[in-house]
Amino acid sequence: MSTVERTPHTSPIQLSSSVLSKSQSEIYRRNLLWHGFFVTTLGFIIGIFIPLYANPRAGLATHTLAIAQGMFLSVTGLTFPYLKIPHWMGIITFWLLVISAYVGVSGEFLGAVFGLTKILVITAQGLPLGPLWMENIVEISTKAITVFILLACGFILFGLRPVTSD
Repeated sequence: MSTVERTPHTSPIQLSSSVLSKSQSEIYRRNLLWHGFFVTTLGFIIGIFIPLYANPRAGLATHTLAIAQGMFLSVTGLTFPYLKIPHWMGIITFWLLVISAYVGVSGEFLGAVFGLTKILVITAQGLPLGPLWMENIVEISTKAITVFILLACGFILFGLRPVTSD
């Protein structure tokens, strides 16, 4: 039975797309590896300028976050050939991971450069509150990427579940 045929036992997920092919998985793997190494490289570059930030402790946190996010993207890219998920779920997972890495590092970087304190409470002790609009943007983006990463991890765990062969 193909995924196009409609039977009473066919779910909407099965109808919408097939499982990721090897070539699609390879494309996602390579793209996640590239983005992972790029974000890691950004983390090393950010680390060079730690003493120049308005909040050097947040600069160090940004440096560490970028390296960790980059490694996470790379490791996640290596798992893509093993995922048994529909193509649409692969697309969503890829973009959730990439967006969360760049937005997370950018938000943390803004906090370091402008000395933002609202979301970076521990690293910004003793600093005055930054511009409210910027504090709110960083807070919203930081909370959003937490949801993005959790969703992506849920999709990856779903894709790594044990499957029975037909």
